[in-house]
Formats: sequence, C-alpha cells, structure tokens
Amino acid sequence: MDYRIVAMNFRDSICKHLAEYKVINLGITEDGIFRYRTRDVPKAHILPHRHRRLNILDEYRGSFYSSDDYKKIEAQRKFHRCFHHLNSSQALCINLFYPLMAESGLGLVANFIGIESAFDLQAYFEQESDMEKAGRLTHFDFYMRHSGGNEVFFEVKYTECKFARVAADAGHKDKFQRVYRPLVEKSAFLCKECRKESVFLENYQILRNLVHLKPTSHVVFLFPSANTSLKSEAVEAYKNLLTDAGRERARIIYLENIVSYFEAECRIGPLAVYYPMFRRKYLPPWLVRPEADGAHPLPSPL
Repeated sequence: MDYRIVAMNFRDSICKHLAEYKVINLGITEDGIFRYRTRDVPKAHILPHRHRRLNILDEYRGSFYSSDDYKKIEAQRKFHRCFHHLNSSQALCINLFYPLMAESGLGLVANFIGIESAFDLQAYFEQESDMEKAGRLTHFDFYMRHSGGNEVFFEVKYTECKFARVAADAGHKDKFQRVYRPLVEKSAFLCKECRKESVFLENYQILRNLVHLKPTSHVVFLFPSANTSLKSEAVEAYKNLLTDAGRERARIIYLENIVSYFEAECRIGPLAVYYPMFRRKYLPPWLVRPEADGAHPLPSPL
C-alpha cells in the first residue's frame, strides 16, 4: 500500500484494518453501534457493546479485568464512552502499558523516554491533575512516578485527527483566567505567547498537558507517526509553544518506535509473545514505513 495514500486517509485505513481484525482475530462479524447525535450507526470496526471487554488483548485480558487498575477506572466511571471501538485510544493505552505493569517492566518505559529509572515506579491510568483548581480536571491517559518525585504525564492518541480546541466562549475564557493563566505565567517551560487567551484556547488540549511541566516532570505525546495531522500539530507546538527548558522535558513519541523497543528488549517470557500481538492489532505493516523517524523519542527531524 502506498504510504502517501495511507497518510491522507489514516483513520479510514486503520478502521478498515480493525474491521478485518475483528472478524479474523475475534471471530465477530456483527457490527457495533456508533451513537451519532440521535441515530445509531452500525460500524464494522466497533465491537457490539456486550463484547466490549474483547478490546483488551487476550494475553492479559483476564489479568486486567481482575486488577485494581480496572476496578479503579470502573469505580470512578472513567471508561470512555467509545471504549468498545477497536480504535479507542484508551484501550490502546491500556493494551500498551498494562502488561508492563503486570510484569514489573515499567523501567523499560523510563529507559525509552530517557529519564531516570527506579525500582519503585508506580503507574496509573486516567490520572487526574493535582495542579488544576477546577471542577473538571485534566485526566492523563497514563501516568508514572517514583519516590524521588519524578513524574511522567502521557497523552495517548491513535486515530484522532487533531488535538482538541475549544470555543472562545465565556465559560472557557473564565476558566483560562482562573485556572490556566496563573499556571502559564509561572511556568519556565512555556513561552510568553501561551499567556494569550486566544493562543491557549486554540491549543487547549496541548497546553492543558504542557502546563504540567515542572523541573521534576515530563509530558509525553504518543501516537503513530503515520497520523500526520497529529504529528504536524505536536511538532509545531514543540517548536513554538515551549522554551528551551520546556523542549528538554517534553517528548513526542511515535507508537511504532516504542513498540519496536519493547519487542527488542523483551525477547523471552510472556512479553516476547505479547508485543507482536499488539503490533498485529494496532500497527499493520503498511502503517510503518521503513524510513520512519528513528528510535529516539524526540521528534526528528524538526
């Protein structure tokens, strides 16, 4: 398949692949339902709701659904409405990181990012911000920390075509002034342009993440490099919204690179079997071009 065509139709190409995956690997031919406004729209890449648990890969499915991690997400009602979609970024995030949590392998994540690793790493899904003072807090798809105080905040995406913006309405303007402007103004990691209300609202989701940069934290944006619209936004933000200090602590990581790293490092044991299964679901061969940006987490080239 021509990579240029895939890049132009990334979401449609992935959804077609996942529809085939659903039939071949899960044995499900029934369409799932996408609720669009007041209509129920059948979609081939969506699981019927009664089969939503199958969106977690079989190798760690039982372990995850009996874990405290699952119970916490369920109790706090943090499963996304579209979790039963096979292209759910929440399901992808769990499938990517939960096996490492189960096998005490989180040090691999720290090593790949290029930060200090430790034996006491802790990790959580759907972690709420502890910096924001607001009714509706930012949730991070994945979060790691260790006792030394270092933190890593992850924003994980898959087929989403862009990072969220918001309307410059009274509610968002008020929230910017009350919640985000004080955080931006004291940040050594965000450029002065981010203090402008219009700039913040136009880059709302990206900057809600980046305000969490601290001397002891990193913020990671993780997605496939073939999702060129997301890639363009992320790289532009990396270049234009961050100070030099911010660019040292922010990371853009491409999904195929971190999966390749896990495969290379996990050559024996259950993870050696698992990550090729993850790749089969989320990274069809045509998605990853041979000349994809290298194994380093920083965007290259800028």
